[in-house]
Amino acid sequence: MLDTLTNWALCAPSARYLAVTDLLCLLGAVASLIAALDHGRRARAGQSSRSPAARLAVLLMMVATGTILFSVYHRWREVNHFPSQTMGEVIVMFSVGLLLAMVALHWALGIFQRGPGWAVIDDLLVAMVLVGVYYSDAHAGSLSSAQRDLPPALQSLWFAPHIVALIFSYATMGIAALICLVYFCLRFWSGALLGGQTRASQWLILIGLVLVPFSQIVTLPVFLLSAPVFLWLARSARLPGREQLAKLEKELEEVSFRAFAVGFPFLTAGLWMGAFWAQEAWANYWGWDSKENSALITWLVYVLYLHLRMLGRFRGERAMGVLMAGALSVFITFQVFGYLPDSQKSLHRYTDESVAPVEGQMTPGAATAGQDQEN
Repeated sequence: MLDTLTNWALCAPSARYLAVTDLLCLLGAVASLIAALDHGRRARAGQSSRSPAARLAVLLMMVATGTILFSVYHRWREVNHFPSQTMGEVIVMFSVGLLLAMVALHWALGIFQRGPGWAVIDDLLVAMVLVGVYYSDAHAGSLSSAQRDLPPALQSLWFAPHIVALIFSYATMGIAALICLVYFCLRFWSGALLGGQTRASQWLILIGLVLVPFSQIVTLPVFLLSAPVFLWLARSARLPGREQLAKLEKELEEVSFRAFAVGFPFLTAGLWMGAFWAQEAWANYWGWDSKENSALITWLVYVLYLHLRMLGRFRGERAMGVLMAGALSVFITFQVFGYLPDSQKSLHRYTDESVAPVEGQMTPGAATAGQDQEN
């Protein structure tokens, strides 16, 4: 971001708008944290009015959504195709999904309207999403931005809707996972300070937040940063009682399910469109490619969550644990997949700059044309 701002005239328009987006996200995150402190003070005083800082944070988030969409538009013009071929472009699209999903869920879920204290949770959720967008864009900026020609298999009408549906679902499921993270941090620290939790439950939460691979980059910082907050609340006698916290946990679980309910149809639609696209490109709806299998596992984890919650009546820790497992599967599919051994044989390695398109990544017509030229 700083490089772009200091070399403004030399940067492409897409990079400029992305730098402005990152700046807005940082300012919005700061405003959200100030709003959380203000809402905490208002809740203790019995006031229900919204903090001006919260309104500013939401405004900055909405403006950031507009600027990042301008960035995608200009990137589209720069590369002459929908900008989701390189990993850097895909990560920027994920940032777009995060902002769009957070704006939609902010109003659809109405977390800040649920009662005293809920505005604080809404502020913290907005702050985490904005910080996540900033770091996602920073990671995208560290990757190559060189233009690459689209392989023939990607030159399809399915390309944009398939990517958009999956990315939006990943972003929405990510926000649902952040709500789960708030839930488990609340449950662990309240159990440690107020009691009421079994030792096995506390250890399971601790292991899940600290030791589970890959998820640590998100869970560990939030878990550690929440510790001084809960300690301060306990020492100042401001920590709510066990009954109030139990009610809060129950409502958090309900909110996370609603966020999931927004994202799951998009995940399902993305898989269906991918199957139709595969039939068009490779004459096979499902080839049991490792990327396809990873996406299918993610979908099945969420189907299991839906089944257990609706029919098995899973609630609380058990339901939230399955939902977090789904988010971990999303992260593995989206980011870790390329590092797995079996991924080297996948036909879905379009974002890997070291891989040139092979015949299996071409449409049947393009592959046949190539063979005719050789003959």
